[in-house]
Amino acid sequence: MAKPFQFEFLLHLAVDKREEAAQGIGLAANRLHQARDRQTQVEAYREEYRARLTRTGMQGMRVYQWNDFQMFLGRLDTAVEQQIAEVVRCEQLLEAAKAAWLEREREVKAYETLRERHMEREIKREARVDQKLSDEWASNLQHKRPA
Repeated sequence: MAKPFQFEFLLHLAVDKREEAAQGIGLAANRLHQARDRQTQVEAYREEYRARLTRTGMQGMRVYQWNDFQMFLGRLDTAVEQQIAEVVRCEQLLEAAKAAWLEREREVKAYETLRERHMEREIKREARVDQKLSDEWASNLQHKRPA
């Protein structure tokens, strides 16, 4: 009878951690996608507002209206910069999640390699035991034969 692999529990834990890390990649990718969508929306709104400023400026506007437009454009520029920073942060989180998954994958592979080696040793050990029993049986059979 083969001995059980002594690290089977740790292998299962490592597989569970790898799956959690894969879910982390999915969440990070989703956050990145959302951040990029928000960045696109803010940039589109800023461009739309600039076009509106240009159209309104051609028709003529008062100084306070011009200042209001410029102030609001400044806020939109700041919002775009913040969203770009958020996209960069989300990209870094995604890369960290991928690195964590790779580390978990290496751990799983290491335990699987240990399990394979254990199984190979057990097969060889069982083969030796079977051979020994066969030899003993053959030897006993020869001793019992009448000469």
